Amino acid sequence: EANATEYGLAAYFFTEAANAKRALIDGLSAGAVSVNYLKGVSADAPYGGIKQSGYGYEGGEQGVRSFQSLKMVNGLGSFG
Repeated sequence: EANATEYGLAAYFFTEAANAKRALIDGLSAGAVSVNYLKGVSADAPYGGIKQSGYGYEGGEQGVRSFQSLKMVNGLGSFG
């Protein structure tokens, strides 16, 4: 039921069962999954949703790269 929505920003669950943790981490369609934890994410952590909850990431190196356009330049030689 958790994946039956068009959104996927974050998912939270609480359990001590190792097999349930692995199954939920692998099975939940969300950009962030918190296990036994309710606090927000660090500002330097890449964070982003999936489905209709966003495109790309913010925070961390991946967040910075989402605002960049890389360009490879070849064969310039010297242009003193």
